[in-house]
Amino acid sequence: METNNALAKVTQKIDDFNSEAKLHFKLHVDHEIQTHKKLLPHGMMYSAIHEQITNGVNKRMDQFTRDTDLKPQELYFFLGQELAKHPNLSKRELHFLAYDHLEKNTKNKFLKKIYKKMRKQMK
Repeated sequence: METNNALAKVTQKIDDFNSEAKLHFKLHVDHEIQTHKKLLPHGMMYSAIHEQITNGVNKRMDQFTRDTDLKPQELYFFLGQELAKHPNLSKRELHFLAYDHLEKNTKNKFLKKIYKKMRKQMK
């Protein structure tokens, strides 16, 4: 039961991070729009441009958060199975296995590169 609670907390932290990242990104885009609004020719429909950009940002951020699902429970059970097979695994080897598992199971190309780089740094 404690494990489920701990995993639920990790999942909530990931969700909170994704929500916070979305908010920061949207604020940054809004700021950039306001900055570049001055450069656009007069008479253009700023609201239409803003709406297109906002829709594009929302679509990309939704895709990013969908693709960054780390599935902590899946990772926990995977590592548990590996420990059951090989009880003498070191903490370093578990980290390596975790990065390998995450790299193989993510759809996000950016995260794949990060996991691959982290694995290389551990060698």
